[in-house]
Amino acid sequence: MLNIQIDNPVLEADLKQAFGDNPQSVARAFAEFVQAKRISDDIKVSVTQLEQGLAIKSTDVFSSIRAKYE
Repeated sequence: MLNIQIDNPVLEADLKQAFGDNPQSVARAFAEFVQAKRISDDIKVSVTQLEQGLAIKSTDVFSSIRAKYE
C-alpha cells in the first residue's frame, strides 16, 4: 500500500472540492492520472522512434500496447 501526503493547502482544497472526503474517489482519480501519464509517455517515445526511422509494424504495436494495459 502506498500512502501519499499532500503538503499543499491549495491542492488539498482542490481535491476536497472535487472529491469530498472520499479517499476511494481520490485514489481512483490518481490511478487514472498515472495511467494517462504512462500512455502519454509511451506515445512520446513512439513519436521519437518514428522520427528516428525505427518504425515497426502496426500489428506489433497494437499487440504490445494491448498487452501492457489489459
